[in-house]
Amino acid sequence: MTTESETPVTGSNAPEQEKPGTFSFENLRSLAFLIVLVLAIRWSIASPYYVPTSSMEPTIKVGDRLLAWKLAYNFKLPFTDMALLSWGTPKRGDIIVFKYPRDPDIDYVKRVIAVAGDQIQLMDDVLYINGKAQPRVDHNQNRSVMDDIVDEKDYKLLYRENLEGLDHWVMQNKPEYRRSLRAWWPDVDGKPYVVPEGSVFCIGDNRDNSSDSRVWGEVPVSYVRGRALFVVWSIWTPKGEFFPKLRFDRFGKWLDT
Repeated sequence: MTTESETPVTGSNAPEQEKPGTFSFENLRSLAFLIVLVLAIRWSIASPYYVPTSSMEPTIKVGDRLLAWKLAYNFKLPFTDMALLSWGTPKRGDIIVFKYPRDPDIDYVKRVIAVAGDQIQLMDDVLYINGKAQPRVDHNQNRSVMDDIVDEKDYKLLYRENLEGLDHWVMQNKPEYRRSLRAWWPDVDGKPYVVPEGSVFCIGDNRDNSSDSRVWGEVPVSYVRGRALFVVWSIWTPKGEFFPKLRFDRFGKWLDT
């Protein structure tokens, strides 16, 4: 039997409960939980990345903010590199975000052009995988995709390369503007490079302005953070101008090519 003293108080005469202050333990605990949750999601599920260099132009442009899908290949325990579950590895053509092999505290984004066991070489700028030339088509009759790149477009030649069925952009310097990277790699008369087990070989789409696996070697699969899916938003400052501009046509653009 419920006595009067046990009856819940719900009427308008009920005494007001003291509200917790802004910096109360309850509020701070909730805030801390929210911060940890957001960081865990960024670590293990999805995370935005800012692109400050031109090595992947014109596919990825300076000023793009990418979303990398961390669940593309595995699920890692938050705040560690321990993969609890794995369901795949990067494939040829995937654009991946990974830890720079020479300094794992820095993240890079490049395209996978070869996987473990593949034999690769560049012969007169044509990419060969396992002895098969990857065809490319001259696209200099329409260079509009280069209108808002940062790298010097007048020095560039534009192509569409077919990488094992994936059609994507490739830029290369005109012969008179070649730098340290060569048209023949590893050597003119050398044997193909064989990608070691447990790793992938990555190259930038801006072939002559990219520090990549040709310079510092293959990328261990364990260093891969995820696959770059799409551009969240993008901003750039045209040469000679002071104010930056938004690239509205790149908002939400998928990076499948």
